[in-house]
Amino acid sequence: MTAITDTPFAKLEAEGRLLKPTLKADTHVDGRFGFRGDISYDGPETILKEVFTVSESGKPAIGFIAGSIKEYESLPKFVETLGAALDADSKIIVYVADIPRGSRWYVPLGAVKVFIVFIDDTSVYNELIDTFYVDKVKLKKYDTSAKLDALADVGLKYAAVSDYEEISYEEGLKRKNAG
Repeated sequence: MTAITDTPFAKLEAEGRLLKPTLKADTHVDGRFGFRGDISYDGPETILKEVFTVSESGKPAIGFIAGSIKEYESLPKFVETLGAALDADSKIIVYVADIPRGSRWYVPLGAVKVFIVFIDDTSVYNELIDTFYVDKVKLKKYDTSAKLDALADVGLKYAAVSDYEEISYEEGLKRKNAG
């Protein structure tokens, strides 16, 4: 059993940033710790919602994290708050409500790169199923841990960079404000 103190989530837990957990424990994959819930990153109102995230034993950073935010401008604060819990190998997918409809960007922020996708009235869960081509019918039979494992198994290997336009954070701001 992996203690949260032995994971990249330890600092977030100590700071009280892991909110509304539906899962905060080992998953069904040996050496994998998972979290489902929300993560506060810039005060109580700025939250990465509907989070799906895992860390792998022996790795210093989160391997896969996905969730949604309201405002694109808060993205650097999210990366800053998670700090050392993210690295260049982390697979990060953030669904953003206030960017132009249909946007799919790959944005470098320091050492990490973030997949940015427009989201409207759908859930992160449904978006991940569509993005990863995971069998939704099969997932319905799984418990929370198994659902996270199934999505994380694909998310950890996700490399569809060609499906995204690589732009700077600043270019994303310009496009958001022009839209």
